Amino acid sequence: MPLYQLGEQGAWRLLRGGMGLDRGYYSGACIYGSTTALLRKNGQGGWDTWMSLSPFEIESQELACLHAQGHTVVMGLGMGWVTANIALNPAVQRLTVVERDPEVIALFEQMQVLEGLPAEAAAKIHIVQADALQWRPAPQQPVDFLYADIWLQLAEPQALAEVQQMQANVQATQLYFWGQEWVLAAPLQALWGSQGWSDALAEAVDATGLPLLTAVDGGFAPWVERIWRERLARKPA
Repeated sequence: MPLYQLGEQGAWRLLRGGMGLDRGYYSGACIYGSTTALLRKNGQGGWDTWMSLSPFEIESQELACLHAQGHTVVMGLGMGWVTANIALNPAVQRLTVVERDPEVIALFEQMQVLEGLPAEAAAKIHIVQADALQWRPAPQQPVDFLYADIWLQLAEPQALAEVQQMQANVQATQLYFWGQEWVLAAPLQALWGSQGWSDALAEAVDATGLPLLTAVDGGFAPWVERIWRERLARKPA
């Protein structure tokens, strides 16, 4: 992970915290050491955490870093650690990052996230200031993999519709979005343990009309169920 220089830019602030307790996205309860977080000032004068280096955050974006390939597009820059890790993936040739907030881009540059990357990895990265819901790739640069993370909370009600809008513009060969397991599992939890669970999940994937990443070691259905059980342990439905 990058070694961050703390700082502020407009409504955004990068802070470092101490030890804490957390639940991973799929791995259960854990204790973590000092972590760094990106916060944004909200309309009530408080601060919202948009991204961090907590175990939950890292695990929830792990598949994107592992499965990115070819020309990868990331919607949402955040702290930039996903960008850095995807750039290190040898299967990725080009990485386009779409971020609409110029203050986030300025803070990313101020933090010098790319300073520790090998030159060949940093050269893959191209940051574009644009709206994720409107951006389209150049015709000569088709997209192999799309990863979307533009939301404050995981599995916000509009997330699936917004990913469908992005994909209509981008036409990626494959995509993954932050919290997709939560989105798919929520309506299906009554079927856990039944013979129909895997089929129902496959139908839910098909119903999105999206080329979702589902190739997971051990099978997609057990993976999604494991993640949803962790979600209920964190916050019962």
